[in-house]
Amino acid sequence: MKTEKNIQLGILIVDICVLTLHTIGFYYLMQHLLPGSVNGIASLPWLVVTYVFSFFISFSFYPSILQYRDIKWEEVVKRALTTCFVMLLFISLITLFTRPYSHFPRGFFCYSMLSFATVLILERLGMRYALTHLRANKHNIKNVVLVGNEPAIGLLQEHMSNPAYGYNILGTFYNGNMNNEAMQKLRIGRVEELYPWLVEHPEVNEIYAYFPKEQQERINIISKYCDNHLVRFYYIPAIDVFKGRMAITFMNDIPIIARREEPLRTPVNKCIKRIFDICFSTVVLLTVFPIVWLIVSIVIKIQSPGPVFFLQERTGLDGKVFKCIKFRSMKVNNEADTLQATENDPRKFPFGNLMRKLNIDELPQFVNVFIGDMSVVGPRPHMLKHTEEYSTLINRFMLRHFVKPGITGLAQVSGFRGETRYIDQMEGRVKKDIEYIENWSFWLDIKIIIKTVTNMLGREKGNAY
Repeated sequence: MKTEKNIQLGILIVDICVLTLHTIGFYYLMQHLLPGSVNGIASLPWLVVTYVFSFFISFSFYPSILQYRDIKWEEVVKRALTTCFVMLLFISLITLFTRPYSHFPRGFFCYSMLSFATVLILERLGMRYALTHLRANKHNIKNVVLVGNEPAIGLLQEHMSNPAYGYNILGTFYNGNMNNEAMQKLRIGRVEELYPWLVEHPEVNEIYAYFPKEQQERINIISKYCDNHLVRFYYIPAIDVFKGRMAITFMNDIPIIARREEPLRTPVNKCIKRIFDICFSTVVLLTVFPIVWLIVSIVIKIQSPGPVFFLQERTGLDGKVFKCIKFRSMKVNNEADTLQATENDPRKFPFGNLMRKLNIDELPQFVNVFIGDMSVVGPRPHMLKHTEEYSTLINRFMLRHFVKPGITGLAQVSGFRGETRYIDQMEGRVKKDIEYIENWSFWLDIKIIIKTVTNMLGREKGNAY
């Protein structure tokens, strides 16, 4: 733990040095290129102190995570961006309280923070590479012992065997048989031999163990030894009831294992997604939508007399029914709520066919997003008839309704878009939808939106008819 704190302190010192040099350099650069942008700044020392102080505050809320051993590069980037965003807020607050509003250099602040965010990300990724390189070369190592023959212990051994994480597995202790060949090679002895072995090996830093319920007394003995000898003890429960990722929560100090992780159940993530949905849909409805609506309305009235919009009942969040809004792309017919569109569907009129290929018919669904029935990104909603049919044919189909349906989704950008002629196509779509639910992040939504746009511009071929 002390080593991790030292690494974190070292990262902070490097961050401050990089920030100071960047602030001074950026100030002189802007003074040379855009002299007017620095007019509201009291002085260079004031600027440096404000930036460094704001970074300290931001770092206290969102410290570095580089010191942890199995952090992905995406997490490093997100943490750096969050730190810079919070830092910008504090810089703005300090400036507003210390300088007249007429001297608020908002342009300089925004440009400098964009530049520093880029530099900070590159610095952090570079340090992450350096740390993994050091650990791969036997520096900053943690000596660990694995105990038990549960499959989870074997998986843990495989994970810790990555040299970049800096774990040195001293040995394994288990009774009975173990199918994992690596665990067999590392075996020191039976579980009963662990305690005397620990007494003779003070170099152990961490123990990861599974003990059957009837060995509660042995758990207490090992745990007590660890507490008295600065060894961290981690108990691995037998949680192979479910396959895949699970979530452990607590209710009145009682551990409860959830079937899967659902990031969108947390209030913060819900709030982030809803704010994004409102902002994104508002921009679309105020800019693109009015122009498209005017053009589409005229052409629809010419080619196919009837309403411009088509409202269809579809299954939404928690299985509730809502009215999905679309531009009408078919002639008025009695099969709209039961029959899926096909490639040469005679119900489509020429411009309707074009709208469906370019996804223009989906544009009014941003109204559904704005009022809260849908999200920009999520599993595509189905007609009620299809929900009823597929829920009996496909395992876990109804899990799609644990989140709001979306205009686009992970399944759609992964090739499962439009008509589903065969059951395996729908199974593939459901699998991707569940993957989205279990792995949601704001950045995943952004990636899906970008992929959707690039697919549209590239005229991706699919089954959307």
